[in-house]
Amino acid sequence: MRKWILVALTLILTLSCVAGANAENIMLGHALSEGTPASDGINAFAEAVAEKTEGRVSFTIFPNGQLGSETDMLEQMQMNTLGAAGIMCGTMQSLDMRMAIEDLPYMWKDIDHARAAFDGEFGDYLAGIMREQGMEQIAYVEWGYRHITNNKQPIVEPSDLEGMKIRVAQTQLRVDAFEALGALPTVLSFNELYGALQQGTVDAQENPLANIVAANFNEVQKYLSLTGHFYNTVMLVIDSDIWAGISEADQAVILEEAAKMEASVREANSANEAGYIETLKERGMEVNDDVDTAAFREAMLPVYDKWESEVFGTEMMDIYRAASGWNE
Repeated sequence: MRKWILVALTLILTLSCVAGANAENIMLGHALSEGTPASDGINAFAEAVAEKTEGRVSFTIFPNGQLGSETDMLEQMQMNTLGAAGIMCGTMQSLDMRMAIEDLPYMWKDIDHARAAFDGEFGDYLAGIMREQGMEQIAYVEWGYRHITNNKQPIVEPSDLEGMKIRVAQTQLRVDAFEALGALPTVLSFNELYGALQQGTVDAQENPLANIVAANFNEVQKYLSLTGHFYNTVMLVIDSDIWAGISEADQAVILEEAAKMEASVREANSANEAGYIETLKERGMEVNDDVDTAAFREAMLPVYDKWESEVFGTEMMDIYRAASGWNE
């Protein structure tokens, strides 16, 4: 049955992308949990574009990994069976390893520097990499800082993670970063995570607060520690050929609404952070905000030198360093 569902879905996507080439309808997939500011923002963006282009450009949204993993969706875009997608920048390393730079731990001095970097030269550099892959970046949708939950103890010092089995997404840099702390990173897809925590296959996981709430991880995790070790942004991309087929006037509408969406998601993330924490407390989680983030950053810094020399190169890292805020 699953095979035939996939065949049918592929046919639907193919027909829709043909329509998308005429700027009628564009299939857009993402893996964000529904009910989060990022997912809601993409929905609002799609509605505004359809209205302001009078239907000349519309998006059909497939949220929550309905079309597969982020890597699956990137493959679908390359096969021209998906017209647009919202993909975490780090996941795009499956097409170009330089995109793994988003997975450097404690990249930004604070959230203001992170946001300014994606609005500036750093964001332009990443967009240029994906343009080489046939994808036009139209927005950076903030996913936010990632924090650790587990069932053993509060995480205060790097040593608290020694020997702990923690789920990570399928990115080698995240594996390297947690191995630097003595943890035992285990690669699992997000759709497998709840069950793995429930069954004890892994002890811990790390995600933004909005996702921890939306996924009800409080049901299978006791401790939340506000480590803020990674900052994630979702790149919203459209197939370059589809983009080229959209009129300049409608492209301008898309970019204008995308910029509004970027700002609204950031505002919602900032406004909701305290509420997410209170919600998790009310659901029974023990929340620890006494984390030695300086010690964590120091312990994880060796991955910077390794990945700069082997993957990113000096030019890319210099653009990052100029925006990071750490050298001010």
